[in-house]
Amino acid sequence: MPQREFETASGNITVKADSPPDADCFKQFKEKAYQWRQNLKSGLPNATDQFVEGAWLLIGDFPDEAYGYLYIISAISSYESCCESAKARSLAEELVASSAPQNCKLWAKGFLNRLDAGGKPVEMQFVALDGQLVDLKQMRGKVVLVEFWSTRCGACVKELPRLKEVWDKFHSQGLEIIAISCDKDKEVLGKFINSHKIPWPQFFGGKNFFDNKFTVGFGIGGVPHIFFVDRNGLFRFDRVLRPSDGQFEKIISMLLSEQINP
Repeated sequence: MPQREFETASGNITVKADSPPDADCFKQFKEKAYQWRQNLKSGLPNATDQFVEGAWLLIGDFPDEAYGYLYIISAISSYESCCESAKARSLAEELVASSAPQNCKLWAKGFLNRLDAGGKPVEMQFVALDGQLVDLKQMRGKVVLVEFWSTRCGACVKELPRLKEVWDKFHSQGLEIIAISCDKDKEVLGKFINSHKIPWPQFFGGKNFFDNKFTVGFGIGGVPHIFFVDRNGLFRFDRVLRPSDGQFEKIISMLLSEQINP
């Protein structure tokens, strides 16, 4: 099946297409898409609202193209980062009810599930890159930081030294870290982990961001993204929270001080 790469608001994404549009049609599509991307980057108070309007117009004009739906996902993530959860939820519900590709709908369902996950048990199990079995159910009693990242993400790489600092400081007190890599090249990921001496387990699926079972399952719209699982295995503190944030160590200390329910 043909593939094409297109720059969306959240980065370059390769999307499968059953029947690519002719050159003139695709040129027109790109011109409209560029216009709405510029609106999103404008910084105006209603920029995301206008971006959503443009995305739905693109979908109406080019219903067989996935890009418009990916723009809706970008808008949902933008609303979330601006703490406009009601708008994010409403838009995700619209996406689920739309004619979007199945992977976009699954992402939106994952996003809605994550919005409602606070204080609920979290399930996550996989065989890590180094062969060890990772299962959150077996980590009860620990505070677990779940990190979504990629070696291609500049912000993720920039935050790595700080993340290693909190690991060194709190690991002996009960902090664990689980990394969900969005990389597609296993060799590149392995070399990066070895060269930076990263000690925590890594999930590697080798899939596109929108085919990664955990980014889709939790509706993660971009990296770096972090959430915590407390000593009782419950979902806590979900946000784009970077280790350089002044509240980061306070949150870890608070979670470590909490009691384990019988």
